[in-house]
Amino acid sequence: MGFIDLTMPHKEPLTSYQRLHAAWNLQEADRVPATPVNCYIVAYQAGLSIRQMFTEPERFVQAAIGCMDFLGDAIDPNITTLDHLSLRPKSGWDQVSLDWRIVDHFPPDGNIPSSYFDKVILEDYDEVLKHGFASLLFNRKIPHKVFSRENLDDYLFYEFEYPKLFAAAWKRFVEETGVNLLMGGRATIPFEYLLYYRTFPRFIEDLVECPEKVLALCDRVVEYEMTRAMEQAIVMGAGEVPGAEIIFFQAGIVGPPYVSPTVFNEFVYPALKKGVDLVVRRGFKVHVHMDGDLTAVLPTLRGIADGLPRGRIVLDFEKTDMRKAKEILGERVCIHGNVPSALLVYGSVDEVETYCKRLIQDCARGGGFLLSTECEVPWDARRENVRALVESARKYGQY
Repeated sequence: MGFIDLTMPHKEPLTSYQRLHAAWNLQEADRVPATPVNCYIVAYQAGLSIRQMFTEPERFVQAAIGCMDFLGDAIDPNITTLDHLSLRPKSGWDQVSLDWRIVDHFPPDGNIPSSYFDKVILEDYDEVLKHGFASLLFNRKIPHKVFSRENLDDYLFYEFEYPKLFAAAWKRFVEETGVNLLMGGRATIPFEYLLYYRTFPRFIEDLVECPEKVLALCDRVVEYEMTRAMEQAIVMGAGEVPGAEIIFFQAGIVGPPYVSPTVFNEFVYPALKKGVDLVVRRGFKVHVHMDGDLTAVLPTLRGIADGLPRGRIVLDFEKTDMRKAKEILGERVCIHGNVPSALLVYGSVDEVETYCKRLIQDCARGGGFLLSTECEVPWDARRENVRALVESARKYGQY
């Protein structure tokens, strides 16, 4: 892969690896990297079913090779197939307690997978803090679908052997295409994790009635999440496969407008910072993905890199004001975002290009910017619109 001296003039185009390395380190490279978070759209464009996408990594990789025109500098390797919100759990209790439903077809005949968490699974904070997560796995109120309805050999295969096959397929993809992985492991910010197990109404009550227990369990969960994510990244080839060293630390409703800045600062940020510190100090990188509009808590996020080496953190924003993010965070961490999903589905190529040009003007100066999407590219986005995003980085992102 090779590093280059980015302090010297460079006329030749860089590799994706070199370009991303520069951006993470807040340096100007040859151009702004384009990293649209492509996931379901790859399968949809290739005519794969969602089940095939999740269970046949070789076919999904071949589908990605057929989508090179809109992949950009990195690809989401569909790492959800390996963690607790997907095909099989990180550990048994995840899949049992979260009713994750995999369907075969995209809308209108089906839907993308989703978890249904309208029942309280975590009933006693003290029980989990004392005995661990087994008290969730063996909750008598939830169906033991993994162990009662599925073959144990099949379960063990997907938990222990499948990740190796999955990793081998993506390693070959990187070697063949030169496109980096967007991540090698994935974890959930604890605040959102607990929403799944308590339901939103009950959890909001907990923040008032037993805040100390919420904080204690968030502290426990983040250690579990990051440890498993690092294990996952090692299987994916961290240190060998470019991008596999990145932990995708994600959450949806962890900040404004879903929760107040006060709640974010008290209940979300401490575990977020702890998780970032834990993986970075062990040599990994972390891509923090946060939906919602985090503009109001950008001053808090300035501290995310405190005490850590440079070039190890990306903050990925959905609805956040990117100009403000650059102003407040630009000298601290690389920022990532945020072409609107609706624009990619319903907009024109010209509209996408205009939006990307403005983002580049607002955020690219001095390096430390990845041109990307709100959350991820919708499965039904227009291919030419995603291609326009990638091409905009080449057209307007020259340093």
